[in-house]
Amino acid sequence: MSRKKNQKKISVEEYIKTYCEEKRIRGRYAVYVSKEAHDNLRKIAGLFKMEYHTTTSSLADAIVNQHFEANRELLNGLSRKEWDQFFEELRKRRSEMEEEEDYDDELPPA
Repeated sequence: MSRKKNQKKISVEEYIKTYCEEKRIRGRYAVYVSKEAHDNLRKIAGLFKMEYHTTTSSLADAIVNQHFEANRELLNGLSRKEWDQFFEELRKRRSEMEEEEDYDDELPPA
């Protein structure tokens, strides 16, 4: 599924402001990407490293956060759907347990 047709083209200035400004990442966690993705991140960060202090990590962080922001509504919708499914499953299990308890109550003592 390609989004190229729907993607808005941005200027170099907008790209720099969105992705290349210096960012200090205090709490770091590992995220694994393909060699190709890492090489591309490294090359792009290298283009902006001297003037904007862009690192591979800060670029990746900015790209991921921009993705979250751009897709917030969709992701929140999926999140609600998953929570709804989770709670529906809990209701079903609770109902099944109550039915089992009711059945046990109807049995004569042994």
